Amino acid sequence: MLKSFRYILFPLSLIYGCIIWLRNRLFDKKILRSATFNFPVICIGNLAVGGTGKTPMAEYLIRLLENKYKVATLS
Repeated sequence: MLKSFRYILFPLSLIYGCIIWLRNRLFDKKILRSATFNFPVICIGNLAVGGTGKTPMAEYLIRLLENKYKVATLS
């Protein structure tokens, strides 16, 4: 059964890979640009994967920085 999923998902992985490659090239050629802000930003984690400790890390950083800086959290 696992092998059949591999065959089904392989074409989708090729399409996804091509889209990501194109997106990266557009950033390299400065056609797409990253967002910039006038204040420091800390980004935590891989949003697609759970159970990697993102929430405890965010809580730790909030406690560490809240006495010195104005802290906001987006989830």
